[in-house]
Amino acid sequence: MDGASRTFRSDNNAGVTPEALAAVADAAAGHAIGYGDDEWTERAVGALRGLFGDDAAVFFVATGTAANTLAVASLTEPWQRVLCHAHSHWNDDESTAPERLTHCRTTPVHPAAGDGSKLTPDDARRAGAAGRGDVHQPAPGVLTLSNPTEFGTVYTPDEMRALCDAAHALGYRVHVDGARFANAVAHLVDEGAGEPARVCRALTRDAGVDALSFGGTKNGLALGEAVVFFPRGDGAAFERAVHAFPYHRKGAGHLLSKHRFVSAPFAATIADGSWLTRARGANAMARRLGEGLAGAGLRVRFPVQTNGVFVELPAPVHDALWAKGHRYYPFGDADWRVFRLMCSFDTDPADVDALIADARAAAGG
Repeated sequence: MDGASRTFRSDNNAGVTPEALAAVADAAAGHAIGYGDDEWTERAVGALRGLFGDDAAVFFVATGTAANTLAVASLTEPWQRVLCHAHSHWNDDESTAPERLTHCRTTPVHPAAGDGSKLTPDDARRAGAAGRGDVHQPAPGVLTLSNPTEFGTVYTPDEMRALCDAAHALGYRVHVDGARFANAVAHLVDEGAGEPARVCRALTRDAGVDALSFGGTKNGLALGEAVVFFPRGDGAAFERAVHAFPYHRKGAGHLLSKHRFVSAPFAATIADGSWLTRARGANAMARRLGEGLAGAGLRVRFPVQTNGVFVELPAPVHDALWAKGHRYYPFGDADWRVFRLMCSFDTDPADVDALIADARAAAGG
């Protein structure tokens, strides 16, 4: 199987950016204090505070599952409920980690309106208001949202603010799974929403978000995610989460001794701007792919706003592409017959064009 046939499986399958690799090599020289008390982690915390505000609290873990579940665990009690999109990573791809680490009830929510990729304030109110409010049912806990969504669309700052307002009114805190947050920021920056730090804040703290999982792995790092907490209201939820997170992280086995090898690439790629340029490149390849597939007469189900393309493939087209060695995943409800094709920081235009040509030939377009 050649490289092109592997390209669109997942952005997890890509390698490491030169900038991230150089940061690891730089951190490898000599000795440094372990468990996060090192200069690279200090710089990484400063870099993220430059994007999100000086009063943000920043922690690092190795995986997205750890980032999401430990962030939510720090914002909840075991008798509470976590609301999420029915096709969120939290519900579909974290196995039982959410329940094991938070001890909370997960309530998946199917959007009642729109194209199905986003939750609305009405969805949050419909799901979050359920129950009598006594000890016999789970209490309000956290609304967790993916931005970008699992379908590559982006919640705007106004949409995030409306969702946060609805959640907070019901007693829920708000967590954002930002595994591809860089791609969402790149999209909005390119749409003229402002410079990167302004967009980062508009999507999170200014909208009322309590915690963000800021992804690195899917944006070309070897491993690592940052968890960012934002002070809000009287600050009680923030103080509790910031106190609890280090204990959750250690207790779950996610405090790395050679911590600098996770944090150094964040410090370097935020400082040089490559976190955004690499995401922008992946987004551009997805737009090229989406336009080409649409031009071949295939239906692209969701707007291509970040680095994923979700396309309906008739069985003969899918079979022909599969026979050619192209690989991707089915996604969403089975009756949609939608397949996900992900672009990465290193996706080559030739890979995109080869798949488009094979799809056009198979579709008769």
